[in-house]
Amino acid sequence: MSVNLIEIVNLKNENFNFSNILNVNNSLMIKNCSDVKINVTNKINKITIENCHKVHICISKLISGFEISKSSYILISCDNDNRIPSIELYKATVYLVGDINNYKDVMIRCESSDLYHIVK
Repeated sequence: MSVNLIEIVNLKNENFNFSNILNVNNSLMIKNCSDVKINVTNKINKITIENCHKVHICISKLISGFEISKSSYILISCDNDNRIPSIELYKATVYLVGDINNYKDVMIRCESSDLYHIVK
């Protein structure tokens, strides 16, 4: 199974709705973006965020999880029945939005980063 990488690079003030477009063979790379909102409803492989500011991601299920580096004010939202397997952070500031129970089984690796929880 090969994985297709979809790149979102150098964008500001954009909204993306990937409802029923992406699948388990897709990964998202978000790089050098600011003020971006992304909605992903299908199960995908992984989301990588690099050098971004003010990115809000609403996700369904991921296979691998998130990798976030050198980014600030990253908001991650997931629904009650959806789980994120892992979040890897390096020099990042990330906010988990919603019920804390949605994130209780997440494996988190955090290096030189800040991780917060926001209740809706």
